[in-house]
Amino acid sequence: MPLLITYFELERLKEFSQALEKVDELRTLIPVQVANIELEGEKIKLVLYVPADALRLVRESFPEGVILG
Repeated sequence: MPLLITYFELERLKEFSQALEKVDELRTLIPVQVANIELEGEKIKLVLYVPADALRLVRESFPEGVILG
């Protein structure tokens, strides 16, 4: 399953909170899963497992994210 990786500045926790809400919304449509949440320096790293057939939808929800796999 491909991964989506995206980062959020610590000063902008509201954006991270909104991203988690997007994940919940996506779960109603596709089986997206949170693979990892961790701090990397001054940023929060969010990693999601994404179904290969739903990459376009996830890309629209997280345009700044990088898809691997």
